[in-house]
Amino acid sequence: MATGPRLAHNAFLGEYTRRSKVAEGFPLDEYTFANVGIHGFRGLKRLRLKDLGLINILVGENNSGKTSVLEAIAILSRALEPDEWLWMARRRDFGLLDETRIQSLRWCFAHAAELSDPDILFEGACEITCDGRFPVRRLTVRYQDLEGQPRYDAAGSPRKRGLNEENGDDLTPRRGARLTHELEFDPERPIVSDQRASCSLEVWEDQPVKAGRPSAKQGLVQCETLTPYAYQINRTQVRLVSRRTFSRREDQLLELVRIFDPEVERIEILSLRGLRPSIYLRHERLGSAPLSAFGDGLRRVMLLANVLLSLREGSLLLLDEIEAGIHVSALKRVYGWLERAARKRGVQVVATTHSLEALDAIALSIAGPPEDLVTYHLEQTDSETKARRVDGELLLRLRLERGLDVR
Repeated sequence: MATGPRLAHNAFLGEYTRRSKVAEGFPLDEYTFANVGIHGFRGLKRLRLKDLGLINILVGENNSGKTSVLEAIAILSRALEPDEWLWMARRRDFGLLDETRIQSLRWCFAHAAELSDPDILFEGACEITCDGRFPVRRLTVRYQDLEGQPRYDAAGSPRKRGLNEENGDDLTPRRGARLTHELEFDPERPIVSDQRASCSLEVWEDQPVKAGRPSAKQGLVQCETLTPYAYQINRTQVRLVSRRTFSRREDQLLELVRIFDPEVERIEILSLRGLRPSIYLRHERLGSAPLSAFGDGLRRVMLLANVLLSLREGSLLLLDEIEAGIHVSALKRVYGWLERAARKRGVQVVATTHSLEALDAIALSIAGPPEDLVTYHLEQTDSETKARRVDGELLLRLRLERGLDVR
């Protein structure tokens, strides 16, 4: 990786942490992202999200680009770490439906129809722009198909030069891809003397990629993405519950869990048979019951609470299908908790939903200023991806007074 991005990364983290310590939560002078533009990423064309708020909800028909917006924001947040593309591909293709990682990445960029031919070496690019507290103003990502030999062998070690088929080396040409990030920083927020920086990542078929887990240390801003199925990953839940235990925030977590079951007394990490640590809920009637014994709604909001409480001020929380697994009767209380916690911790939220009930519950649960809630209706046209902005006050009028479907 180039020196410029790493210097920018370290300098920004120090300045960002200093600002966050004096922040009292939102509203701030600026949100992390005030405006975001996306062009050429998946099916998004000239999309502009204007005047983002604290809680931002993306609605629209299937394939209108809602999840793609979350992915683009996650990539922008880790603009100095292009291995976010691999985590994004894994979240999108959790069941490994795509043939290779190369295919998953290739189709993130705008294609002409004839380029679906895998024999054609493709080059593409996308652009993400923004303003706000975030120091990057433009991220250009260039994709290039590669063909040849990777620089690393199947074990992830450098390949020895001069080997051939006679001494056992496989010289079969392989396909790969190179992703290059080109950054432009805000000149009014000096990070390094060179305000343009770049970094890149190569990925090859059937080759291991040592991608670091997304963390606060790797991104320009701390950003977490939750998919509808993320609550099923035991290791993630255990790690986050452990953090809550050591930071003494169990009461905040229990507040949300008890919305679903008021008989839960506490949250425990146990290994009753000494096999692996797991999460148990101490229950008035059931005793210590494994988390899997409870419904999807409780498990999902528990992960939501764990993640949100782990984020520092100025962070981003991206939620795909915010309503997934949560019964209509609990929506308003869950979203009320989410808004209070996001405001208190200074975390900007961007979420997607298909549910009219979820929209109503979110609108009715917002306790702060109406401008803190913003809804964007996405619509694909031949030339652009339109985003119709509706603030919280207008959303309430459209829904409660006129009964209009704003999805």
